[in-house]
Amino acid sequence: MKFLVAIDGSQASENALAKALTFATPLKAEIVLLTVVEPLSSYIPEVMLPTGDWVGWRGLPDIELERKILSAGQTLLQKAQDTCQSAQIDGRTRLETGQPRDVICYVAKEESPDLVIVGSRGLGSVERLMLGSVSDYVVHHCASPVLVVR
Repeated sequence: MKFLVAIDGSQASENALAKALTFATPLKAEIVLLTVVEPLSSYIPEVMLPTGDWVGWRGLPDIELERKILSAGQTLLQKAQDTCQSAQIDGRTRLETGQPRDVICYVAKEESPDLVIVGSRGLGSVERLMLGSVSDYVVHHCASPVLVVR
């Protein structure tokens, strides 16, 4: 069996990983750990200086800021993979860039997991309508079965 677990550093994603481990342990299943880093432009506006150079917020060059964001994503994955190893479960990592809801569905199609496990922020119906919900989108658009964990 194979489980796809979306990791974003929140308590809900930690709960999702814990739930995946409870399912995977007796089965010795594989867990694919996925972290999706949003494009730099979704964090901060870019500004073009008179020199023609594009810089992000606080004047940091885009490449340096992007490297820091990717490094943070890799750190999340490493922590999750360490958790899997301590439970003696095979955890494979994937670090992707894009909109989380779309990338989770895309990776699920590529990996064909038996179950996709995502955390929920616990938004009410009004907040979900206004802000959108990654877990809600994944439930309605993913080709694999999805378990949402609070």
